[in-house]
Amino acid sequence: MKLRMQITKDKDIRFISHLEYVRTIGRAIRRAKLPAAYSEGFNPHLKFSLASALGVGVVSYTEFVEIELAEPMEVEKAALALDAALPRGIRVLAADAVDTHHAALMSQAAGASYRVTLPYSKDVSAAVAEFNAAPELLFKKAAPKTKVKFKEIDVKFYIPQLTAEQTETETIFSFDCKITPTGSMKAVDLLNALNEQYGLALPVEMADIERLRLYRNNKNGKPIPMLNSDAVTLGRF
Repeated sequence: MKLRMQITKDKDIRFISHLEYVRTIGRAIRRAKLPAAYSEGFNPHLKFSLASALGVGVVSYTEFVEIELAEPMEVEKAALALDAALPRGIRVLAADAVDTHHAALMSQAAGASYRVTLPYSKDVSAAVAEFNAAPELLFKKAAPKTKVKFKEIDVKFYIPQLTAEQTETETIFSFDCKITPTGSMKAVDLLNALNEQYGLALPVEMADIERLRLYRNNKNGKPIPMLNSDAVTLGRF
């Protein structure tokens, strides 16, 4: 049996690393006394994983942890136990269960929805319209571990469409970003690409980035929720 839970990474802990986030969840699983399964060998470890890594500084209301259990446990009881064991900044929102041999949650993540808020008031409508109409937008992303020290990516492959709302003081971008077996792209890379391609001066270092939804695709390629329709919710959205 595998437990799948929707959890958060709230603003309080937005700047902790992904590794520390994973370690914190592992400690909470032990503290909650869930009957989690362990790997075999000289250095056994808890069998749990996250659906998709989250960048430092990004807030999320839609992270997912998958925990393999050594014995069955009631889903709601497990969700409440883990929620009580987690520190401030991580909450359990919903949970369901699948068979142990079901495809890993990580392999099913197909995309994510984001909202990015910046203190920027100059009109971006022309840039957004040009972005949406463009067949591609190539961007050179720093890649220090490679020979050439950069990697060229097509932003439009990952983010086909972009919308923007503006007030007198803020610009709010909304978009969906693909997640593929070979990777995805970061919201900050989109902002840097917009600055480079369209001559904007978006203050990337001041961006408030939120991941609002993580989803998988059905057989027809349509986005569907990561959890099943009968998932237990804790009423804390």
